[in-house]
Amino acid sequence: MQPRFSKLGAAALLASAATLTITACVSSSDSSNTTAPADDVTYNGPGSKWDVTFNSGGTFVVTKRANTTAPVDFTVEGTWTTSTSGFKLMTVGTVTGTGGPSAGDTAWAIDVPGYALLLSPMESGSDQVIPMVASGSCPTADFAANWVIVKKSNSSDATSSSRDFFGSYQYTAATSTAILPSVHALDNSFTNQGANSLGASTCTDGIALVSDAVMYLTTNGGAIVHTQVSDPNESSFIFALAQKAITNVANFDGDYAGMVFDGNFSAGARLIPAAMTCTSGTCSGTLLSGPENTATASDPWTLALTNTVDDPSAGLITGTLTDNGSANTGNVACMIDSDVLGTGKRIMSCVGQSPGDNTQMVNAIFASK
Repeated sequence: MQPRFSKLGAAALLASAATLTITACVSSSDSSNTTAPADDVTYNGPGSKWDVTFNSGGTFVVTKRANTTAPVDFTVEGTWTTSTSGFKLMTVGTVTGTGGPSAGDTAWAIDVPGYALLLSPMESGSDQVIPMVASGSCPTADFAANWVIVKKSNSSDATSSSRDFFGSYQYTAATSTAILPSVHALDNSFTNQGANSLGASTCTDGIALVSDAVMYLTTNGGAIVHTQVSDPNESSFIFALAQKAITNVANFDGDYAGMVFDGNFSAGARLIPAAMTCTSGTCSGTLLSGPENTATASDPWTLALTNTVDDPSAGLITGTLTDNGSANTGNVACMIDSDVLGTGKRIMSCVGQSPGDNTQMVNAIFASK
C-alpha cells in the first residue's frame, strides 16, 4: 500500500507496474534549485475538499475537509522546493488533526502557477491525483473550456460507447450556469452522447454549488467539477482547461513531465513518474525510478496524437497510447493549452484506455519543463 505521502525513492513501487504511468521527474541533485512565486498562491479542489497555499518564502499549508462546509480534518505545514525540471517537492514539517501524513513524509506536485495544481495522494490507501485550480475568485465573464475525467469512482468500461470521458464545457457568469455542450466516449468512434446541463447556482469565493455537483472555478477559464456528490459509487472529477485552438501539432512540441493514473495497475501502484518528449504530434516517454530523480526504468511508451487537431472542439485532439514493450494500444483524448496565461508554458491533460486492459481508464497530465 502506498504511504500517505510518497517517500522519496519509488523504485519498489515501479517494480510492480507493467505498463504506463507518469509524474514529476525531479532529481535530488537539482531539487535545491528553488523558484519562489512573487506572491502567495492558493489552490482548492475536490477529493473531499482540499486547500493548498504555497508561500513565497518556501513554505506550504494544506488542509483537508470532508466537504466544503465541514470542519478541517487535518492541516499539514512544511517546506517546498522547485526542481530545475519544474516540479514541486513538498516535505512535511508538522501535522495537526487526524488522517494526515507524518512529519518527514514527502509529496510532489505539478504546479502551473496561478492556474492549476496536480498533487500526489496525501491519504493512506489512495493513489489517485488530487486536481486543483487557483482559488478565491469567481469568473466575471463567460468562458468555454474542454474537460476530461480525472477520477471516476465507478468501474466504467472505457470501451463503452455510452460512458462519458471527455468533451466541452461552457460557463455563463451571470447565472453561474454550466453546461457540457458535448460529451464523448473513448470507443473507436469517440461517440458524442450529446449535451448535459450541470445547472445554475450562485458562485461564492470561486465555488458554485449546483444540482448534486460542486464546481471549483477560476477567473482564467479553468475548473474542477465534482459530479454526483451524493453517490460516491457514481461520482467523478472533471478537470477543465480554457478552450484554445491547437492549430498545429508542432505547437506542443517539447519536453514534459507529469503524472498518469492507470486503472489496470495494482491498487497502491497506479501513479508513477515518467518523462515525455513530443515531436510533430508523436510523444515518446519512459518511466522514472522515482519523482526525485531522472533515471529511467523499463517499459517505454508512445502517445500518438496524429488525428485532426481541434476535433471534436478547439483545443482537443484524439489518438492512441501504446505500451512499446507489449505493443498493446488504447484510445486516448487530450486537451491542450499551448500558452498558459501567456507564459509560453504548455499543459496537456489526457484520458484514455489502458493499453493493458482497454476497459480500464488511464489519466495523463503533463506540464512542459
